[in-house]
Amino acid sequence: MERARNPMKDIDATIAAEAVMIVNGDRRAAYDHPAVNFARIAALWSPIFGVEVTPRQVALAMIQVKVAREIHCPKRDNLVDICGYVLTLDAVQ
Repeated sequence: MERARNPMKDIDATIAAEAVMIVNGDRRAAYDHPAVNFARIAALWSPIFGVEVTPRQVALAMIQVKVAREIHCPKRDNLVDICGYVLTLDAVQ
């Protein structure tokens, strides 16, 4: 029996794999562990926004930055970065 053709694109697991490699490799080497880096960013953003910003909020904000870019110009890099920021969100919780 022939399987019906699925017009939907398969999930590309290489996006998640690339994000894991980047987050645990180049980005960690360049920026430190996400908890440390996002705490640093939160400390800098807090006086700008006039409220206490948390590392978790930094991760969520960075996800939204990438979502905005994806809306404007869809490309793989945005998807990899969104996935990477989700991983960093998990790392700071």
